[in-house]
Amino acid sequence: MKKELLLATALASTMGMAGIAEAGSATMSGHTRVGVEGENPDSSGSDTVAADQKSKFNVSISETTDAGVKIATGFTLADEGGAEVNSSGLTLTFTDGSSLQLVEAGSASAAHAVSVPGAGGEQGIANTSANRAPTALTMGAGSDNVGFDYATVADAFGIDGFSANVSASFNSDVGTTSGAAATATLENSYAVGVTYATTAGDSTVTIGAGYNAADYNSVTATKDGAVYHIGGTAVTGDLTIGVGYMSGDYVAENKQMSGDMVKAGAKYVSGDMTFNVGMSAAEAKDESFGVAATSSDDSIDKVGASLDYTVASGVTATLGYTQSTAKDEGTNDNTHSGAAWYVGATVSF
Repeated sequence: MKKELLLATALASTMGMAGIAEAGSATMSGHTRVGVEGENPDSSGSDTVAADQKSKFNVSISETTDAGVKIATGFTLADEGGAEVNSSGLTLTFTDGSSLQLVEAGSASAAHAVSVPGAGGEQGIANTSANRAPTALTMGAGSDNVGFDYATVADAFGIDGFSANVSASFNSDVGTTSGAAATATLENSYAVGVTYATTAGDSTVTIGAGYNAADYNSVTATKDGAVYHIGGTAVTGDLTIGVGYMSGDYVAENKQMSGDMVKAGAKYVSGDMTFNVGMSAAEAKDESFGVAATSSDDSIDKVGASLDYTVASGVTATLGYTQSTAKDEGTNDNTHSGAAWYVGATVSF
């Protein structure tokens, strides 16, 4: 028995298994958001008031090799009301500051979309699935989980304030789908994104842009994904203003779309209070696979404002309001248009 124990110990040491007991560094973060949301659609007799409860719990794990390369991953136990466990991919951060994401890396284009200020809170009237107007500046910037995203160092290529990403993903195993009523699956995607930040007088100006191309497995679709976005923010003291724009073709379910979106907003911080105002206007023509985009536009226009107040460290109270107007195929959709408000608090750790 003694010989077997000695052999097992030697084998474990040879294979490096003794090091497995050394755990990587782990950190936890998350929040619970609790409040009340009210909706007043333009259609009559359907006002609602309901509780809104969302939680998020993240675990980040990282370790650095002897060569100085940081290896990071993690998982989410709860994600804004979702119950499933969502694991992250791997991120390798090299000694020069550049990084490489592997598995579920995302889109290089989406990574450089500017953050335009807008109304906070959980208010909003749900849109109908028939309305396919863009809902974010990153619309259409999709990718398969099998892929990579490489990010340059800060001040890349000797240009102060410049950074860039390039990404690609591959899914060659999906079957070919035909027929106008079929659901398309994303196969391959390629993307690039850039950001440039500089100081102009008393302001810090940041400009971000990106382009994402995607192939789908439908043989009847006459469009593949091809979208771009560009935007900028300017920060002067406690005031931030921003604007962003996206446009292009994208595919979802059994529809091919051509759409665009513009967002604009401002944020002002005064002590423990933060004021946000914002607007967005989006429209798209959606058609079945292989059909020319001749229909009337789907559209969603929103304007909103919010006030955040820091009650204590990690505790923020929020009051928000949003007014939205939706049209489906050019016709007013009163059921999915109207006003919504939110009163709640976020407790973070």
